[in-house]
Amino acid sequence: MLSVPAVASRAARSVATFSLHLHSRRLATQVPAKTGSSSSQTTSEDGSLRPHLQIPVNPNHGLYAFFRRKEIDGKTFYDTVESADMTGDKSGRSWTAAELRRKSFKDLHTLWYVVLRERNLLATQQAEARRLGANEQALGLWAKSFRCRKTMARIKYVINERRVAYEGALKIFNKRHEKLLRNQKPAPVVRLSEEEEARLAQRALSQEKSMRQQAHIDDIVTRSFLEPEVAQQKA
Repeated sequence: MLSVPAVASRAARSVATFSLHLHSRRLATQVPAKTGSSSSQTTSEDGSLRPHLQIPVNPNHGLYAFFRRKEIDGKTFYDTVESADMTGDKSGRSWTAAELRRKSFKDLHTLWYVVLRERNLLATQQAEARRLGANEQALGLWAKSFRCRKTMARIKYVINERRVAYEGALKIFNKRHEKLLRNQKPAPVVRLSEEEEARLAQRALSQEKSMRQQAHIDDIVTRSFLEPEVAQQKA
């Protein structure tokens, strides 16, 4: 059983956590105000930053791909949640199967990962909008994600069409090849008489004998060259 001081400390921690959560939501939705003291200042024109820590940040970090990149007046910004701008929205429709059929395998592979990156970006915006309590339907994120999923489904459909066509062509080729082999006449078998077989065997023996004699002659010549050197070494 918990004591009274332990219960009081746990309640104080829960209240502090809840107030910190509300404060973080307020920082995410509002621009922090500038303070007069420069020592405790942790904000800048770009938002809540910590320049006093002097932590180097890679501008080409891979995690930036999960946010929409925009450049305004030479400055780069990353939007965690985009506003629902019906006039400035540049998102288009999904790719059709007829358009994808004209693409190569490399183009389809590249397009797949481009659309997958867009889905990850939209999923990040949906999670951030859900955290801020914004209306996801009003932002149009679900419709954009649906168009991405539709494009990926059609890419899989086109690749499956090519796989089925390849397997069908392979079956036709195998059938025609088997038919050609069945219709092809077998090569005639040439049978030799006993005299011809004996003559061929005698020729093979004579060739083998001549090769052995030549090898023996080469061995003798080699020894004749090496014997003077051996005699000089012994002397």
